[in-house]
Amino acid sequence: MKQSANADMTSFLVILAGTILIGLLLTSFTSTLKCGDPLGSFNGVTAYYNDGFNSCEKDRHMSSDMYSYGMKWQCVEYVRRYYKDVFNHEMNQWGNANDYFRNSLDNGSYNTERGLVQYDNGMRKPKVHDIIVWAGKYGHIAIVTAVDDNYVYIIAQNVGKQCKDRLKLEGNMISPGSNIKGILRL
Repeated sequence: MKQSANADMTSFLVILAGTILIGLLLTSFTSTLKCGDPLGSFNGVTAYYNDGFNSCEKDRHMSSDMYSYGMKWQCVEYVRRYYKDVFNHEMNQWGNANDYFRNSLDNGSYNTERGLVQYDNGMRKPKVHDIIVWAGKYGHIAIVTAVDDNYVYIIAQNVGKQCKDRLKLEGNMISPGSNIKGILRL
């Protein structure tokens, strides 16, 4: 009889723990992110949530020395803030993400507007800290956080509720068949 009571109590506790865990998981999946909530970081530079397209504020996000990071919390803002805060590298022009890669430049040329060397997708294997640039109406940019034989790992803002992702790597080509223009390298 005592063993039966212990077994019933154990079953009850397992069911209770499972119910609590399910409740916590549902709460975490259904909780609403607010513009400016942190999503993750790389090298101490935090990526923040926005609604997936619009900026949180109308004004530009500025560094303490008045360097324009960009509009909060767009993909360009993260890349400019990352390069300024980690490398003290300032890019003298700003614009949409697709403007960061100059189609008129030859592969391996110096992009004077960014102060970086640019490579067409597939011409060089990406490295940590490279900037990946996508084509499109506004485009997109992200920072490379790691590279292995099969994937390029990235961090970016303005991509929803996750800031980190991985992209397929085939040889030096990032996501073959995608609209990636190439990489920018310090």
